[in-house]
Amino acid sequence: ERRGRGDSDMSNPSVCRRGFLGASLAAAAAAVPVVASSSPVGGQDTVLLDVLARYWQAERAILAMEAATEPPVTAPEYPAWEAKFDGLIADRARAIFQMSDLRAVTAEGQRAKAQIVERCLPSSVRWNDGGLDTSEIRLALSLARDVAGGAA
Repeated sequence: ERRGRGDSDMSNPSVCRRGFLGASLAAAAAAVPVVASSSPVGGQDTVLLDVLARYWQAERAILAMEAATEPPVTAPEYPAWEAKFDGLIADRARAIFQMSDLRAVTAEGQRAKAQIVERCLPSSVRWNDGGLDTSEIRLALSLARDVAGGAA
């Protein structure tokens, strides 16, 4: 998964993790859940579910861009494509960061938050050089606090 210009491996534009994903991106996009933020069960988690919906919207758009053919770096349309992609990466990261500051009160909120942790934490741990202070790690710790009832 491509994370943006801030990753250490992105300093070489010829190296792109998307090359390793291949045709599985279209299948992954189809597996992205739709989160309804107006669920009556999640009333206590309305803000969290709104942020989750923004996360999944960005994730679906990223997967769609990754599944499509990227324009060559020298093409005139490449800067606009790259800016859009970088904006989506930033939107997704912002949603993860915001989720880590929101407590999931209901089982629905905890499950939804856990889906994000399950989806993003493995690639974050594998590709990120930010140590333990990343949005994904913060989200995992936040979910652990939610499930533990705020203990520790």
